[in-house]
Amino acid sequence: MRVEIVPQSFPAESTAPSGARAADPLNRVAFRASPGSGLFRVALQAGLLGVIANIIPLGLGMVLTGILAALLYHRAAGQTLPSPKAARLGAMAGAVAFAVSSLLTVLAIVLMHAQSQFRDFMIKAAEQRASNPTDPDVQAALQWLHSPEGFAAALGFAMFFFLALSMLFSALGCVIGAVLFRERNRPTF
Repeated sequence: MRVEIVPQSFPAESTAPSGARAADPLNRVAFRASPGSGLFRVALQAGLLGVIANIIPLGLGMVLTGILAALLYHRAAGQTLPSPKAARLGAMAGAVAFAVSSLLTVLAIVLMHAQSQFRDFMIKAAEQRASNPTDPDVQAALQWLHSPEGFAAALGFAMFFFLALSMLFSALGCVIGAVLFRERNRPTF
């Protein structure tokens, strides 16, 4: 966060009458935050609220997280959010929402001692999604998935893929929100 200090003129010497308390000249310094300094704060707020929106399936919750980020920025800054900045803000909000959701999921699995049930559930879901389970290549991939290294690699890839999708959908939602909350008398570029 960049802080710009705006000095105001004040007397070099205190002119307070004897016995009266002199005014503190440091109270006359006004602090103004730069226009883009609150972007991370807004992304954090929208991402934390976006965890609730993750309940909605098919990426719609992440789009709503982006729209929420645009709304929070518009209300906090009181200015139009340009589309490139909206995409960055939405991507940050999507990453925060994904990270918090993932952390809560991992904590729930660990606290309930359900690691093996989670692993079995994920492997069973992958086996059901297999297009042709009798194909030797599919059988080899499913066998690899049963190994600890294969499961860890597949889980890591899936986490990265869903992080990218969360950021993409949230960025799209924030651009939509920036257009929705754009001031009507300003140019659209």
